[in-house]
Amino acid sequence: MTATSDLHPSRLETVSAVDAAGAYLRREILRGAFEPGERIRESPLAASLGISRHTLRAAFARLESVGLVTYRENRGWSVPVFDRAEYEDILLLRQSLESTAYRIILERAIVPDARVEAALRRVQGVTEEVEWSERLEVDGDLHQTLVDLAGSRRLSQSFADMLIELRLCRLQSVEWLEQRGLEHWKQLHVDLVEALRRGDRAVLQDAGSHFASHPWADDAETAEQVSTDA
Repeated sequence: MTATSDLHPSRLETVSAVDAAGAYLRREILRGAFEPGERIRESPLAASLGISRHTLRAAFARLESVGLVTYRENRGWSVPVFDRAEYEDILLLRQSLESTAYRIILERAIVPDARVEAALRRVQGVTEEVEWSERLEVDGDLHQTLVDLAGSRRLSQSFADMLIELRLCRLQSVEWLEQRGLEHWKQLHVDLVEALRRGDRAVLQDAGSHFASHPWADDAETAEQVSTDA
């Protein structure tokens, strides 16, 4: 058996070329560097990253598993374009996961902690100059931190996986998002955290409605009932 003193933790931290390429491409996709539906040409991209096409394909395969790219025969890789049915399906999963987390938080009287407060401050610090890709990142960080309060590793992981596709959906809806007021968007998050702190069960109903907001919810009656949380 290998003694603990013989282990070299630094070796465990080594990042492979596939890992590095995957992390880079994920950041670029979630900041909108690739047009949805546009073919991503492997050779120029691999050359610019200084990696082989085999390594690039392995990285794309990982991104495909979380919904950030899709592959089609004779066309190759591209960022998916989400239609209404796919968008609503992702939001349905979000409602289910987030409502479950909040129910656990309320049942166990869990109070939002310092991590939640820090994430909320980042949301409140967003200005009009901040790009939507960054706004969506801080938005997702807050909701992920809230879900993590429930204490379920699998619930948190499922939410994190869903959040990747949700951010991409929202990024493809920037024109719709821009119609929402920034201050109202901030206040929605403040109200959410405060409701959880008070133990207000109305937050469960809110989680089933305003988190489902999407560009097609344009019916006048629906629009009044649906909140504008990103």
